[in-house]
Amino acid sequence: MIKIHVNSEINPLQAVVLHTPGPELEQMTPDSAEELLYDDILNLNAAREQHMQLSGVLNKVATVLQVKDLLVDILQKEESKQSLIRSLCTNLQEPELIGELLDIRPETLADQLILGTPLKRNTLDHFLSKRFFALPPLPNLFFTRDSAMVINDRVFIGNMASRIRAAEAIIMSHIFRYHHNLLCEDFLVDATQDSIPSVTFEGGDILILRRDTVLIGMSERTSSQGIDYLIDEFKRGGNVKHIIVVLLPKKRATIHLDMIFTRIDHDKAVVYPPLILDKEGVDAVHVNITHPEHPKIRRVSYLLDALKEVDIKLEPVFCGGSVLLHQKREQWQAGANFFTIAPGRIIGYGINTHTFEELAQAGIPRVEAEEVLNGKIDLQTMEKYAVAMSGNELTRGGGGCRCMTMPILRDG
Repeated sequence: MIKIHVNSEINPLQAVVLHTPGPELEQMTPDSAEELLYDDILNLNAAREQHMQLSGVLNKVATVLQVKDLLVDILQKEESKQSLIRSLCTNLQEPELIGELLDIRPETLADQLILGTPLKRNTLDHFLSKRFFALPPLPNLFFTRDSAMVINDRVFIGNMASRIRAAEAIIMSHIFRYHHNLLCEDFLVDATQDSIPSVTFEGGDILILRRDTVLIGMSERTSSQGIDYLIDEFKRGGNVKHIIVVLLPKKRATIHLDMIFTRIDHDKAVVYPPLILDKEGVDAVHVNITHPEHPKIRRVSYLLDALKEVDIKLEPVFCGGSVLLHQKREQWQAGANFFTIAPGRIIGYGINTHTFEELAQAGIPRVEAEEVLNGKIDLQTMEKYAVAMSGNELTRGGGGCRCMTMPILRDG
């Protein structure tokens, strides 16, 4: 039994949820890639090989759970199987599939829910439809961070900005609601059940810096109404007192806050300088709910200054180094999107060479994922490290290592 708890981005990792990409990636075509939120179609073999570097490294230091295994487990139980299938088919407006799906064995059904259910051309509406699938494939499922997140002792299920990703959130909701090995004290905050389309939020925009302080990006994926929804939940939860809202430009390169800012140590964060440090960069708003009935809201000019006001002092490590050209290129390649295993112990895409050089200068040396996996390097013997994994294929999906990891238990 895992007692779910995360009250910091950087506390030592104990358990994390991943999904290794599978055949669902091959259901995309150039025509459907944009609808599925991709820049391009991905090569499955390359994506799997690179993702297995991530899972292999994390297996060295923590318990790694796979979404598909968790999904098979809950499909073994009639109650959770019925609930999940009915929720999916109702939400995606395909109720006629309920009986058919309930007759499928758990292992086969888990594969089908991820791979997609082809649309039968048995009605005029279906015959004329341009869709290939009744229940769509889930090529974004390997970005496990987006659809669910743990804040202190509670699991928040994201209300996804794109309907094409609604099934991911419903699946994660049922995994946390029904899986026998996952225990939450206050349990679940599930916005998918409230049917409020304007209330959207995704985990890539939510960084828990301390038990009482959360950083949230207001982006094309996370709305102001979604943040208000979260703030109301924080008031009820009682732990979070400070919410720093970062007003992101609604552009592809900044779909989530963690594409321009990730905390990697007690005193360090990797940042994209043009948006975090420049005068023309992002604005921030500090919402203080120390007294929930009388919240204080005010605008602040610089994010790092806003964090200092709540006694979080971070030195910036520049994504892309000091040259603007390199900064722009490496930010596009998820160069600011690191996953923190423990303070000063991180993993990211090795293609971002200038960022890794900056990390080395900051006392966090580069090590290659392949050398960790073949035993040449023992991470347990190193105080600080930045693991460089292959990512030239995965980054075309629009995310990095933090996007692909959903920690459910950290020390502290």
